Amino acid sequence: MNAAEPTISLDDDRVRVTSWRFPATGSATGSHRHEYDYVVVPITGGRFVVADADGSTREMTQTPGQPYQGTAGTDHDVTNASDSETVFVEIELKPR
Repeated sequence: MNAAEPTISLDDDRVRVTSWRFPATGSATGSHRHEYDYVVVPITGGRFVVADADGSTREMTQTPGQPYQGTAGTDHDVTNASDSETVFVEIELKPR
């Protein structure tokens, strides 16, 4: 399995902005827990399989430019299920 490629472009006392590139089908973030509430902005769109910490899985489809939010404490692994490269930007919101 290929690893997804994170690139942090901003990390200060208010936000962390990470671009996630999934270069191929099967590329994955690896299991991780979100420290902060976050907003995801899909760049390319695509299909993903999300494996939650409890072992359950679900499919999700991202639409380019259509953001969605997540909450601190979310524990999961995200895998590209598309037939091509996918990219999204994750904006973590740090408490003031």
